[in-house]
Amino acid sequence: MAWAIFTKEFNWDRPKSTLCFNVQPSELPQEKPQDVVDAAVTAGFAEAVASPTKTAKKELAAKAAE
Repeated sequence: MAWAIFTKEFNWDRPKSTLCFNVQPSELPQEKPQDVVDAAVTAGFAEAVASPTKTAKKELAAKAAE
């Protein structure tokens, strides 16, 4: 899984699969499959970021739940 900050809503169909992804924009980093993040960054809808530490992940989860 990879992390990115999505700046615009991103819809993507995984090639040769029934899976599709809809990612809403957020100021907080989001964890998504690597191929989704790669496609979003290439299309200009997201900026890849480093994976947060375990403590930072808990803080992000708490903020997202608000």
